[in-house]
Amino acid sequence: MKKFAYRTALSLSFLLCSSARADEGPSALSPAESNNKIITISDLGIEPKVLTMRKEDRIAFFLNNSSESLITLSLAFGKNATHCASENLKIEEDGNVHSIRPIPPKDFATTCFHDPGTYVYTIFGIKSAPKGVQGSIQVR
Repeated sequence: MKKFAYRTALSLSFLLCSSARADEGPSALSPAESNNKIITISDLGIEPKVLTMRKEDRIAFFLNNSSESLITLSLAFGKNATHCASENLKIEEDGNVHSIRPIPPKDFATTCFHDPGTYVYTIFGIKSAPKGVQGSIQVR
């Protein structure tokens, strides 16, 4: 049952966050053509450490694929802002995003990117990296 709920939530998030806006015109991506990106957190760290995506890709998934680590996420948006995040993340007034509760194994968090730039994030809770692991997302 948990696998079904996990897959359903992942599919719904993918569809909701990747759907094209009507005002974007004919070059907008449909859900089937979307290139939403996944950062996988495992017992050994994160993959990829640097994720490059297009502005049109819109969303990144942070998938906890560890065996037992409860992870948290902190993401710096700097001068840019985001307007969407999954319910396990909070968007602060300064634009930064962080976990409001640990993300268990086989669960995920999502946030979207509206502006080109480099966004640095830190994942805490990976047993092999007690001080956290940093990565970045480059939006072109």
